[in-house]
Amino acid sequence: MNLKNIPMGSFEALNVLVEIPKGSKIKYEYDEEIGVMRLDFVFYNDFEFIYNYGLIPNTHAGDGDHLDAFVLGENPIASGTIVKVRPIGIVKIIDRGEEDNKILSVPVQDVAFNEIQDISDLREDLTNKFKEFFKKIGIQKNKKIEFLGIFGKKEAIKEIEKCKK
Repeated sequence: MNLKNIPMGSFEALNVLVEIPKGSKIKYEYDEEIGVMRLDFVFYNDFEFIYNYGLIPNTHAGDGDHLDAFVLGENPIASGTIVKVRPIGIVKIIDRGEEDNKILSVPVQDVAFNEIQDISDLREDLTNKFKEFFKKIGIQKNKKIEFLGIFGKKEAIKEIEKCKK
């Protein structure tokens, strides 16, 4: 799979390449040189990914990688799947001194999210869930991650615009 052939998409229908399915203890990462997923890290104890996680093709974030995205939802999505999503917010973090923001999104094809346009439309406050998630990653990978907060769709769009190739 060549990411250069996969468009970023529009602000209402971004493409996300899922690297890590919801519930996984294994961190997969897309290897751009050979065009496949590779195993990057195995987490231990009770850690698992709280949502599907991947990257937005044809973007370039502040940490030098593609812009990352969480795909909210109840169901795990297989690693290597391209999902059309609608951005609804952004998690801002500093990872080892570098900005490493994550777009929060919902699958366009999931009717459960038809009415969700912004993070404020969700009944659940995700702040503590993500704070705890990044705290656990920091412990397991022995690194400092500073959680700056969760912001709405307007901030997410600004970040995507900034990272577009």
